[in-house]
Amino acid sequence: MTYTSSLPTPTQQDKPQVAPAKVLQKVISEQRSGRITITDSRDPSISWRVYLGGGQMHFAESTMGHAERLPYVLKKQLPDFNLSEPLPNNTSEYSYLCKYWQANNLPLNFFRKLLAILTQEALMQFLALPQGYLEFEPNVGLDPLLLSAPFRQLVLPVRDQINQWAQLQAVIGSPFQKPHLEDPDQFLKLAWKENGQGRHLQNIVNLLEQDLCFYELATQADLDVLTLVTDLAPMVQAGAISLNPYRVIEEQVRPVVACVDDSQTIQQFVKLSLEAEGFEVLQLMDPKQALTVLIEQQPNVILMDIEMPKMDGYELCRMVRQVDMLKEIPVVMLTGREGLIDRMRARMSGCTAYLTKPFNPQELLALVQKLSAEGAAVSQM
Repeated sequence: MTYTSSLPTPTQQDKPQVAPAKVLQKVISEQRSGRITITDSRDPSISWRVYLGGGQMHFAESTMGHAERLPYVLKKQLPDFNLSEPLPNNTSEYSYLCKYWQANNLPLNFFRKLLAILTQEALMQFLALPQGYLEFEPNVGLDPLLLSAPFRQLVLPVRDQINQWAQLQAVIGSPFQKPHLEDPDQFLKLAWKENGQGRHLQNIVNLLEQDLCFYELATQADLDVLTLVTDLAPMVQAGAISLNPYRVIEEQVRPVVACVDDSQTIQQFVKLSLEAEGFEVLQLMDPKQALTVLIEQQPNVILMDIEMPKMDGYELCRMVRQVDMLKEIPVVMLTGREGLIDRMRARMSGCTAYLTKPFNPQELLALVQKLSAEGAAVSQM
């Protein structure tokens, strides 16, 4: 039996705590492929993610705070380029940017440059972290894959900035932290004490009252975020400025989608399509043992292949509908069969919807979001 997430999602403290730079170097040297996520052990509301494979870097991003980070990076590095659409925080940067690239027919070379710039900025923060909680997901990749660059090529141009961020870690751990003015008089006194620093720091006094992170402060004040953090570090040490976390973490339960399919390719496709959009994917590859796990987990939506060894999807769906705890859960049949008789058999077995292979990620996501929302609405009635 092969499946993942059959137990409750572990807390950050249950994950190994590592030095991010060492982990990244090890994965690259072993030419492993996958996705590394590092959560800041001092502020679990902040985490960074790196995609890589075959010794090459594919992309790096924050897992949150896109509406704060991307405007800063774009204004600093590509001032003539503006995102014309609002940037949601509940999706991945890569997914959002790829949709934007396709919708606006951006030149591929320009778009790759944009991805490289964002990757470099994220790597500065990833590599500067002294410790973090590790999650490594082998063979999780990007679709489409548009950037593949040597690690050294991306890191060498920003090596000095990485070292500076690393030196600041003991005082200010992340540009996502939110500085708050505690003592205005002491702040101004310290600002003017540094030769020539007081004037531009005096201009951000009002901004320090607005619950902004360092990225937002730098964007609004038109400053380099590393310069701003370096200038404010003495004020933090002296107590003139306090630091708040990026956000207060509340326990969030991600909707769970169970995928019952003996194809590793389909499992990977479903995982990539749904996890970036906030779903947890429960992978079940043995249909005969899937029912036990489904009862244990009670997912929000069940995706089920029809053609599987040992037990086909029709039979499994009928068994699901006979279990009180599962009978109201939406079941989507995944199949290459398009015939009317096959659809009728699926309906008679109790399935909710029918998705014909091959299907695209947007089609799958839209259906799962619809069924998940409908199920949540029914459960609240």
